[in-house]
This record gives sequence, structure tokens and C-alpha cells, in this order.
Amino acid sequence: MALTVSGLAIAPVKALAVVSRTELRVGPDGVAEDRRLFLITSAGKIVTLRDFPALGSVRPQLDLAAGRIAVEFPDGSVVKGSLTPSDQRVAGTFLGKRRAGRVVPGPPAEVLSDYLGQPVSLVLAERIGVGWDEGPVTMLGSGSVDRVADTASAGRDLRRFRMTVTVAGTAPFEEDSWVGRRVGIGELVVAVRTGSSWASSPGSCGPGRCASAIRSTSTPV
Repeated sequence: MALTVSGLAIAPVKALAVVSRTELRVGPDGVAEDRRLFLITSAGKIVTLRDFPALGSVRPQLDLAAGRIAVEFPDGSVVKGSLTPSDQRVAGTFLGKRRAGRVVPGPPAEVLSDYLGQPVSLVLAERIGVGWDEGPVTMLGSGSVDRVADTASAGRDLRRFRMTVTVAGTAPFEEDSWVGRRVGIGELVVAVRTGSSWASSPGSCGPGRCASAIRSTSTPV
């Protein structure tokens, strides 16, 4: 069976809900909008979904070109604000990786603080790629989703896996066999480095010269 891209997703704000996309442009450090913002506590701790699972129900919308961000809460309320950062620079470390950027003041940060019951700052990462944990692109096969769902009696909501690319037509955990290989996804080539989380990295891209497009439902793998 031919393998094709069946889904694309990004998390504009680390720890908040992932959002689906029909097309992504991928550069050497990943997708510009993916994990481009993060939350940090007053103690300098990076906010994660593990510590604050309720954030998974908060849906962000990020428009880098317009310099705007909006967050939609489970009750349907939407809070919008400017993406213009202040001069305040902050940094934290998570999974051994330093995450630095400038604080973005405004209503979204204020309401997120109220939602969590503690003050947090919304931070615009200093560059693309600061937010991801294991690689600029992650891939997950549909066969693995089905196997996990059957074994754990869990649903097949792909958002719970928080992967960039979902590939249809794979056998369970087939993507583990891609480790150490280069895999083409449309115009993009990824060098698969680890299978534990299906993490991948652009392998054919040099600094400043890779901006490949991936389109959902039509891109062959």
C-alpha cells in the first residue's frame, strides 16, 4: 500500500492544543509557527502539558505575519493580543535544552495565568526551533495509532500524539524501521534519528536554503 500524508499539525504555543494544517512549510529548524511560543513560570520553569494537562484544551491561533495571537478556551471565549514582545528576556531549560526569548505582555498571558491559577509569562522564542524537544519534524504512522488505540482501549484522536506529520498506510510501528534512513515527504527529505518518539529532522536542508512544502492528504511518502 502506498504511504501518503494523512494529517499535519503544529502547536503554536508549547503545551497548548495542537492545531491541524492542510499545508506546512518546513525549514532547517522546523516549521516557523510550531512551538514558536512557550509559557514560563515566575520561578523560571517551562510550562508543560504534563504539569498542566488542562492546557491541552486551550486552542491557540498564531499569525506571525500579522503579529497577532489568540487563545480559545473550553467555554468558547477567545482572547486576542499583539505578538509584539517587550524588552524583557527570559530563559528556562527543559529536557536539557535551553529555551530563551522575550516576554509578550497582554491579555492572552494574563488570562492564561488566571486559567492556571499562577502567574506565567508568554514568551516569543528567539528563533525557530527553540520549542521542539526531539527534532524539528515528528512523524507517526496510522498503523501505530490503531495498535495503541486497540491495546490501550484509547481513542484515535491524533491530537493526543502531538506529531507534525501523520502517515497513512503504515504497519504498526513501521516508522521505527526508518531510523537511520532518509525518508522523502513530498519536497522534503528527513533523516530519521530516533524511533522512540518517531522524531525526525530535515536531512537535505542546509542553513537558509530549505523551505519545503508538505500538503495533507496528497503528499506521497
